[in-house]
Amino acid sequence: MTTFGKRQLLKHLGTIRGSGSLSIGADGRSLGSVAYEIDSFVDRMMYSANGQIEGDTGLLAEAFAAGTATLALDGGRSVAVVLADPEGSPTAEIVVRDQLPL
Repeated sequence: MTTFGKRQLLKHLGTIRGSGSLSIGADGRSLGSVAYEIDSFVDRMMYSANGQIEGDTGLLAEAFAAGTATLALDGGRSVAVVLADPEGSPTAEIVVRDQLPL
């Protein structure tokens, strides 16, 4: 947590972890299962969330190439995410494009 004087600038809202599925395209084509860990923050009323997903290397590469993917979370909720290039790794960094439902 970062503070400036008595004012808090960055507040960690929470972390969610679980297993879900990743899909791409307007038709929501499912690529397969992934594990995720996502942290959410608020900084001066600006919301952000980012984390990592782990799954099959081909699945992650395809989601990266698509530009935007949808991550279905435990409990039926879903969020739009953008993947960093996994570079052949089974883990990829993600940025959540929606507000993360905590």
